[in-house]
Amino acid sequence: MKRIYFILTCLLLLSITGLRAQNIDYYKEVIRELASEKYEGRSVYGGGDKKAALYIAGEYKKIDGLVPSVSGSYFQPFTYPVNVFHKKMEMAVDGVALEPGKDFIARECSPSIKGTYKVAYIAKEDHHPDRLMPLLATGNFKDCFIVVEYDLIYKYMGIFPEHLYRTPIAGLIMQQTKRPSFFNSRSARVQPIPIIWVSPDFPTDAQEVTVRFQAKMVKKHTANNVIAHIPGTATTDSCIVFVAHYDHLGHFGKDVFYPGAHDNASGVAFILTLAEYYARPENRPRVTFIFVAVAAEEANLLGSTYYVENPIIPLDRILQVFSIDMVADNASKLLLETGPEGQKSLDRFVQINKDLGLFEVTQQDPLSNDSDHYPFALKQVPALYIMVDGDAWSVYHTPLDDYDHMYTNQYLPLFRLITEFVSTF
Repeated sequence: MKRIYFILTCLLLLSITGLRAQNIDYYKEVIRELASEKYEGRSVYGGGDKKAALYIAGEYKKIDGLVPSVSGSYFQPFTYPVNVFHKKMEMAVDGVALEPGKDFIARECSPSIKGTYKVAYIAKEDHHPDRLMPLLATGNFKDCFIVVEYDLIYKYMGIFPEHLYRTPIAGLIMQQTKRPSFFNSRSARVQPIPIIWVSPDFPTDAQEVTVRFQAKMVKKHTANNVIAHIPGTATTDSCIVFVAHYDHLGHFGKDVFYPGAHDNASGVAFILTLAEYYARPENRPRVTFIFVAVAAEEANLLGSTYYVENPIIPLDRILQVFSIDMVADNASKLLLETGPEGQKSLDRFVQINKDLGLFEVTQQDPLSNDSDHYPFALKQVPALYIMVDGDAWSVYHTPLDDYDHMYTNQYLPLFRLITEFVSTF
């Protein structure tokens, strides 16, 4: 009898181990797929976001018990304007060509421009707006690209000093202390001048810069949130929402694409494994679980904002939102955010983690508009942002955010933490 019990116990443990291995294998498979070149960075270029939406819908369809949420469809379409760089993005300093995506990027709100211009450097003491703005307002730099230190401009004027972009200069070069990142968040409107972020290797004594940028404003790009749900076994009036954005940055010029493995193929892969887990008969939830792969997060949270205005179940019936963003990292550290309505839930989440001994550090940051929890929080919905903070951050918003620069060692601890937390609702 003891031998039979021992064998059964071993079989049970093996089945659990196999389940975990299967989940993490699927997790890796989804990340590898969405970060591949066929999806072109999951944005406007080559219809990459549309291809990704179709892939996610196909994965939903494979899961028995997971049903389409939008009038029999998985797709919730919306349109938005976006400025794109899909052709030539060339820059040279004193005749030496720079590498796009590595040595320089243009801010997403930059216009087309072609020509050769003088270079003027701004002294450190002149970066303060009380000195810089009158200096530029003289018009003495109207034919120049001025070079400033990014960190000082950020310190004095913030991340997007629009008034600086409207001064009478030919263009703005902002030197960073690392490889420049690319963004789409300010792509809905074009500024009068090009804003260029350059690497620390940019010369300190350049005489002239030659630029050839080709920008195009796409006035109405159509994207889709991809939504499915598992009806609750006890009630369908209340729900828990799992959100992860599937879009990334697309292309900077024809040849530079941004894979977005960590950001945020990892979040999509995570909610797909949750959907597969909760769709099993033995794990079916009491309340409805909604899985929302949102588009256009990188374009200023447009997909999640659209969902909040057009929810599948009214917002006042949401018990909890989970925003899963950038979780394929290696450190035993979680970054968390929520609004006032979600503070008790976050405290419970942190306590469960402590009781289970899963993550060494759980750091709560102030609520900000850095991911898809934010539109929900603005509507007083309990919304918890979850990010694993480790070495993958070093390739954030660069072409190196690929399958080879992300990690999966924190997948199982996070999966257990979230499922244990969900069981308390």
